[in-house]
Amino acid sequence: MFKQIIYGRIIFAIGIAALAVLSIVSKDFIFGRPPAINTNEILSYALSIIILISAVIVIVNNNLSGIASFTIALLILIFSFLIRNVPSLIKAPNFEAVLWSINAWKTLAFFGGGLIVSASFFQQSENQIPQNFKKYNTVSLFITIGIFTLALFFIISGFAHFKFLDFVTNFIPSYIPLRSFFAQFTGVCLIAGGVGILIIQTRKWAALLAAIMLSGWFILLHIPRFIANASDASDRMGLAESFAFAGIFFVLAGILEKRQK
Repeated sequence: MFKQIIYGRIIFAIGIAALAVLSIVSKDFIFGRPPAINTNEILSYALSIIILISAVIVIVNNNLSGIASFTIALLILIFSFLIRNVPSLIKAPNFEAVLWSINAWKTLAFFGGGLIVSASFFQQSENQIPQNFKKYNTVSLFITIGIFTLALFFIISGFAHFKFLDFVTNFIPSYIPLRSFFAQFTGVCLIAGGVGILIIQTRKWAALLAAIMLSGWFILLHIPRFIANASDASDRMGLAESFAFAGIFFVLAGILEKRQK
């Protein structure tokens, strides 16, 4: 299972690196697709470059990889979720508008996913854990936060498949038959995956199946959409996001398998 963790880290880092490049191209820090604001281009470039370098360090797998993945998580939390998403959530007219702010929960899930990848390095070598973190049960804390943020995103996204069924159906490429059925079926899978990783007895298998499902979406959904319209910003991001999330779940499944041995 250690190889699974390594491969998951690499997949995660490649997806994150691709999102960093897209951020540089768009001159905006677009992780999680936060609400548009008047951003400082220099700051956006700087943040994106830091994340790109951090992603490379994750792939290299050295003594800085745990801090690098934590840096990715922290920058996404601060500059995408807290600074851009939270004000928008506060200004939302009602709870329903907050609930269906899917990109906000996606951003939070990227934060939690970064913590899970970071925890995998800290679990591998305690020497990677910063001195100030050692008084806390850092690995368990990071994994717990990651699980809850991923579960929240999955469950809300699953119900969104039913709430916005027509949109999801039309999003599926036309070469796939029974698009309405698969839109609803994947919604059920998302909800089941989110609930599954919250339950200790099903957590490992839910994480592994989620990783496989996301890998399938990457191949069957996002690659064809990207090929059909490579200039579409949304499809470029979808390709990178699905790859990164698949990596996160492979890492989580590997960590959980390792803990059971």
